[in-house]
Amino acid sequence: MRHCFLSVFLAMAVSLMPLSVQARESETNLSSVQLDKMVVTATKTAHTMEDVPVETILITSEDIERSSAKTVSGLLSDIPGFNFSQQSDLTGAMGYKNTVRGLNVESRYLLVLVDGQRVFTGYHAGGMASAGFSHNVNVVPVSMIDRIEVVKGPGSALYGSDAMVGVLNIITKQPTRDTKVTVGGGYRYYTVDGNTYLFVKPSQKHRSSFETHATVSGSFNDKVRGTLGVSHEENDGINPDIYDVFQNYVHGRIVMDPTDNFQVRAGAEFTQWQAQNNDLDDKKTEDAPRLWASADYAFNRSHKIKIQTYYQKLDADFSDQDYGIQQADVNYRDLEMQYTGHFFDAHLLTLGMEYLEEDFSTNLVETNISTSSFYAQDEWSLMDNRLILVPGVRFDDNDVYGQEWNPKFSAMYKPLLSTRLRFSTGYSFKAPTAIQSSADPINHVSMYVLSNSCLEPERAFTIQAGIEQDFLNARLVLGVTGFYSDIDDLITMAATDQLLNGLPAVMYQNVNSAEIKGIEVTADAELMAWLHLLLTYAYTDARDKDTNDRLVDTPEHAVSVKLDYDNEKYRFGSTLSLSYTSDQLNTDYGIGGSLVTDEYTSVGLKVWKDILKNARISVEAANIFNQSLTGSDTIHVDQSVMARLNFTF
Repeated sequence: MRHCFLSVFLAMAVSLMPLSVQARESETNLSSVQLDKMVVTATKTAHTMEDVPVETILITSEDIERSSAKTVSGLLSDIPGFNFSQQSDLTGAMGYKNTVRGLNVESRYLLVLVDGQRVFTGYHAGGMASAGFSHNVNVVPVSMIDRIEVVKGPGSALYGSDAMVGVLNIITKQPTRDTKVTVGGGYRYYTVDGNTYLFVKPSQKHRSSFETHATVSGSFNDKVRGTLGVSHEENDGINPDIYDVFQNYVHGRIVMDPTDNFQVRAGAEFTQWQAQNNDLDDKKTEDAPRLWASADYAFNRSHKIKIQTYYQKLDADFSDQDYGIQQADVNYRDLEMQYTGHFFDAHLLTLGMEYLEEDFSTNLVETNISTSSFYAQDEWSLMDNRLILVPGVRFDDNDVYGQEWNPKFSAMYKPLLSTRLRFSTGYSFKAPTAIQSSADPINHVSMYVLSNSCLEPERAFTIQAGIEQDFLNARLVLGVTGFYSDIDDLITMAATDQLLNGLPAVMYQNVNSAEIKGIEVTADAELMAWLHLLLTYAYTDARDKDTNDRLVDTPEHAVSVKLDYDNEKYRFGSTLSLSYTSDQLNTDYGIGGSLVTDEYTSVGLKVWKDILKNARISVEAANIFNQSLTGSDTIHVDQSVMARLNFTF
């Protein structure tokens, strides 16, 4: 089957290579080259990294190419405040212990977008008994990603629910005007270690994975261009027993420019995932198609309107040995209209309306949720653009949890051309999920979990301030950000006096509040023309305000170091990486086991060499000193070696 998929990819690439390539001298929209240097997520308007008024982290295509990461979670591991240390960098691995600034990613405190649109992720990217209600970042194969934009801090003023600690925008590969074909793949050997929270250890530690992909991009004529990509991945999983896990991914988009001031974009993607163990009669499948379209019309250079819509479906079918039969049929339908206009030479006004409809049809819950929203934002430039003030607010009207107003204020001041001061404060919220508010009792093996229709949205007030300073003509960039968040009405599972089928029952309730504060530091240095250093550090103090206990899965200290060497003359290079996290608390399931994951250090090395004109081969090793993740209640990838080969035409 592997050779079959590779043959299909190669045939696809060769068949599409004759696409014609023509360039236009003028474009209303940003070119692909310009887009590499721009970010749009923080304000829904285009800015350079130096001028974006809200703190934004950009993972470029060059960063992705240098990285050894196999998944999005691996790419994010260097960002201070992101704790993915217990997430295995493997397709389909559960991410239920991932946190950002102390709050759980799977529980939807971080909003995940693909190409600016909210996505609904499934079991294979999150897990446990959520039947499609989990939430994680591994929704697009790394081979299909052009860049990633990360905005930390309150994001509900523009994006509504789930953007409590920030917004992650995964931007897929865009159509090029020149014909470009990429084909590649890799093989990985890895070992697993650890145990589940029920103390089950892996039956076989030595495992393997395989990945292959192809993309083709180009122009049909001077007004139409497109891209098509496919990816296939297989691995043995990280369950106690070996599973046959595979994921197929198909992505396509087309861009049309009927006139100089009008652009239409449309695309589709399809993810097929399966994990199966015949001996255990255990099979899990997911199909997730997504269709989208958008149109931009510029009345003139100062006023522009954008309309976009998308439809996403998740069809999941599980036969789990622990949790039984689970099925999910989830549908997202969204329509958004946005106006952007310049006024009085100093104001950039953004107004938008959005309608989101969510249908949940599972063996646990049957419900429909719709949200109507309106948002407004003003980017006010003062002092010859050295000071930018950005007030904004969003109103959400949800037919289940009610109405929410979420204001935000951001500012950036440049006392010098090489100095950037950024400040943000605002309110954000997370609406209860359908599982939390409307589901039937859920069997979590050691207990039953009851939903609660009276839940209120979780609310947070956040304030953050940072400084970014360039030295030596930007060969050294230092950044420091401090933040404070006060969170009320946290939803947690609280004990009840009930027993169901002999097991204790807990219920989702708004009972907790939390206080999270910290400092995040980044040093980005070009030591030599051929040697680059990235150093990050995060201190996070995340605590339950009622008990003063630390929040789970959140180390107080985390360090990441990455050293890149690039020899242009002989066309080879290497990347040495190190990550450290201090100890983390585990969830107390009341069944014994370790409550602390010990401090953990991992070292990785990647070596690459360009061969011929258009090929690159690389060898990558992770956790080369075989450091154990002691005390973690997960089975995880322990040590791995991977070889890759990529061709670009």
